[in-house]
Amino acid sequence: MKSVKILGLIVGGLVVLVLIGALLVSLLVNPNDFKPKIAAAVKNSTGRELNLQGDIKLSVFPWVALSLGPASLSNPPGFGEAPFLSFHRAEVRVKLLPLLSKRLEVARVVLDGMDLRLVKKPDGQANWQMNEKGEVPKKPPPGSGGGLAIDSIAGIAVTHGRVSYNEYVIENLDFETGAISGTREVPVSMTLDANRGMAGESVALSAKLHVQENPDTQDLRVAALNVNGILTRPTSTRLNYVISAPQLEANLDKQTLSLPEFSMVLGAAKVTGKLSGTKIVDDPHLTGSIALAPLMLKDFVTNFGIALPKTEDPNVLSSLSAGTDFSYDAEGSMLNNMQIKLDDTTLKGDIKLTAAKSESMKFTLAADRVNLDRYRPPRSGMVDTKSAAANQPTPKAPTDKSEPLMAQGTFTLAAAHAAGLDFTNLSVTVVMKDNVTHLHPLEAQLYGGKYSGDLTYDARTAAPGISMDEHLSNVDLAQLLANTKAKGRVSGKASVNIKGVARGAGAEDIMKTLNGHFDANLANGALQGIDVGYELALAQALINKQGGTSVPDTHKTGFDIFKTSAQITNGIAVTKDLAISSVVLKVLGQGTIDLPTTGIDMTLLASVMESATSTAVDIPLKVTGTYTDPSVKPDLTALAKGELKQKAQDLLKKNGIDLNSLFKRK
Repeated sequence: MKSVKILGLIVGGLVVLVLIGALLVSLLVNPNDFKPKIAAAVKNSTGRELNLQGDIKLSVFPWVALSLGPASLSNPPGFGEAPFLSFHRAEVRVKLLPLLSKRLEVARVVLDGMDLRLVKKPDGQANWQMNEKGEVPKKPPPGSGGGLAIDSIAGIAVTHGRVSYNEYVIENLDFETGAISGTREVPVSMTLDANRGMAGESVALSAKLHVQENPDTQDLRVAALNVNGILTRPTSTRLNYVISAPQLEANLDKQTLSLPEFSMVLGAAKVTGKLSGTKIVDDPHLTGSIALAPLMLKDFVTNFGIALPKTEDPNVLSSLSAGTDFSYDAEGSMLNNMQIKLDDTTLKGDIKLTAAKSESMKFTLAADRVNLDRYRPPRSGMVDTKSAAANQPTPKAPTDKSEPLMAQGTFTLAAAHAAGLDFTNLSVTVVMKDNVTHLHPLEAQLYGGKYSGDLTYDARTAAPGISMDEHLSNVDLAQLLANTKAKGRVSGKASVNIKGVARGAGAEDIMKTLNGHFDANLANGALQGIDVGYELALAQALINKQGGTSVPDTHKTGFDIFKTSAQITNGIAVTKDLAISSVVLKVLGQGTIDLPTTGIDMTLLASVMESATSTAVDIPLKVTGTYTDPSVKPDLTALAKGELKQKAQDLLKKNGIDLNSLFKRK
């Protein structure tokens, strides 16, 4: 028992001696005397100037406490005179007695008024690199050195901080943690204001979370993450935002990441999703999903000072929602099971982006229906294309030397309404390479018939080149013209082919430079609004001085043949073989159509048939006006030159027949 008592006295005495020694150090040693040596050591190891402006205060009982006044660390040469790091006050306290057993029990660590200025030059040099090569010091191997083990830290606080990186600035930074000890969960809170140097633009942020680390397994767990604040822009209203996640887990040794659930809210927009990753340090592989809840698009973009274009239907560009699975690795990224809904249109499909020397995209997209006319500018506010084109600057050749996007994929559309036309089962294969876009095959069902096309758009020059090979087969012409000025004038099954090339940035330029060939054939058709058979029967009744005719007026003239072809040169179509044939009428014609102006100038010879083999009268006609609103009149000059004059005059005057009415629509 005496030996135990003696040992206790010895240990107690040693403790008293240590305490006395520590007290003497605090009384007799002035830490400010070491400022030059500290600054010299920093200079030798980093090449930077350490300026300790304030006093260094040291106390040793019951805590070993170190307090620094204002101090700064200079930038490396070439990064300006402003310091790399400065602060107003720094304080750290460590319990004395645990130091005897090589354990650190740290009280609250405080850093007040920190100002960290990070700069990276265009050549890649950064002011946080601590040696000429910019190499990051390697971690010492495990177990080397036998340093002190940190048992606990009562907390870390950064107050009134500022961090800048080039034009990006974080101000009013306050960061605080709870007690850090072992594997216990540590609460963390932070507030800051951020901006990128633009007047009136800023982000206020407040964050709270709990962090837990397992040193044995290297697992890091973040729980109850909540970030919220206000986004302010000069041209918009202030928007509240919230980012939250119940749990995030990461392991840097295993290089794994798991975020089973997260949500982000910005104003009226709400996004939810999940994320997981492997090889997150060496070769990141990320997978997950993301979804945008339905939102009122017009109201949302207004918050950012964006005004959507006015549309024919003011109710479009309203509702937007989206969702997709995604993956990312060094080879590129993919969007799978993508679904976007805008108004009444739903788009589904997959997109793959390849991160190569020249970026490429592959896609498979399908939409259900869309009415493009609803998205056109309002008719009352449509711009005069001619005057608008005159005010446009002359296009310049492309100067962007970056690699153009390469893309290949298919797009299908179940139903579409555009320019007054209704398409169904539209499909197209798209190939984009070297600023050339090729659409082929391009197919659709159109009014009982079929459309097929082969389009190429060459954007390698200032005035893009266009080549086309378009075909319509067995299309119901009456339905095709139902929403045009030619409504109700012609019916039948039409087959049309056009092959040509053009160059220009707008529709007018394309029309002016179009060169190619056109042909059309209309089967089982009719000219609507006039029954030539009825008019001839009525004329015969007048000749015979009868009061009328028993032939019914069908208000249409059927024909067996209606075909033509044309050669197009610089927007002028020249035809020499227009032919229309029916039981009562044969028409042959030739002339020109000016596609840019829609002007028409044609000469026709209309033969009114007395029977299948004989002609009652041949009437030369002149067609002028536009091809959407033609004017058809007898060519009196031609009549005066030939022996048909008397026959025509007799038919016009004696029998009361207006030949103009044979061709004028009612």
